Amino acid sequence: MRRLVKACAAVTVAATLALGLTGCYAAEKTIDYSTSSVTLAPGEALVVEFGEINRTVGDAWVITGEPDPAVLGPGGERSRYLGQDGETGAPSDVSYRFAPVGEGTTVIRFEYEFRGAVPADADDQQTAEITVTVR
Repeated sequence: MRRLVKACAAVTVAATLALGLTGCYAAEKTIDYSTSSVTLAPGEALVVEFGEINRTVGDAWVITGEPDPAVLGPGGERSRYLGQDGETGAPSDVSYRFAPVGEGTTVIRFEYEFRGAVPADADDQQTAEITVTVR
């Protein structure tokens, strides 16, 4: 009986630790790409929202300046398709997520591309620069 109690206690402790560790990066701060600066708490990930992007016509936002790897991890793109099942050509909600690594300040740069290049028309050219402080 004591073995069973010890085993159950060990499983409970392990599950509690696992939940605690997964919760370290569960917090996210979401901002629009037009935001110029943001402050994060340690353990709080940054999500940069770009809104609706239609890759089927060639729209894309790309990272042109990676953050300092001592402050934020590399950006991971997230995409949620907005079309119906089986539909082709609908846009997606696009964002990038950056996990915190350490405290400090860094800059992330993005650029809008159309069909793999910066648009020739100056009115269609867009960039974003976000200063991120983790403290």
